[in-house]
Amino acid sequence: MRNLRLGIVAGSLLAWCLFPSGCGTSWAQNCDNPASDQDLAECAGLRLRAAERDMAVLLDRLEQSEDKELVEALRGSQQAWTAWREAEGRLASVGARDPLLKLYARKKQEAQMTEDRVKDLKSLAE
Repeated sequence: MRNLRLGIVAGSLLAWCLFPSGCGTSWAQNCDNPASDQDLAECAGLRLRAAERDMAVLLDRLEQSEDKELVEALRGSQQAWTAWREAEGRLASVGARDPLLKLYARKKQEAQMTEDRVKDLKSLAE
């Protein structure tokens, strides 16, 4: 499970670094009012990474459960969910022609799905 979470985070960071300024220091100044397509894409990436961090914390907590059936079901569910999120992200970006808008659409979709997954995991952790 830990390897799966690390793979999700590492893959997201790697994908982000493939785009101009993705790993540079020129982060969007105001994600409430992005000024350019690059800012949109950067803000969507920041939102996704924040949601992934929240998800990793919850997965760690749930993985510590004494209920082995829960842990095993969670692992299978997380793998299937990850594949679904990636497919939905690709689908969301299909119509965009500009690479930055394509990235924005994908990251925005993946961020929303990850935030929703965090809510679901919180209910399991309670």
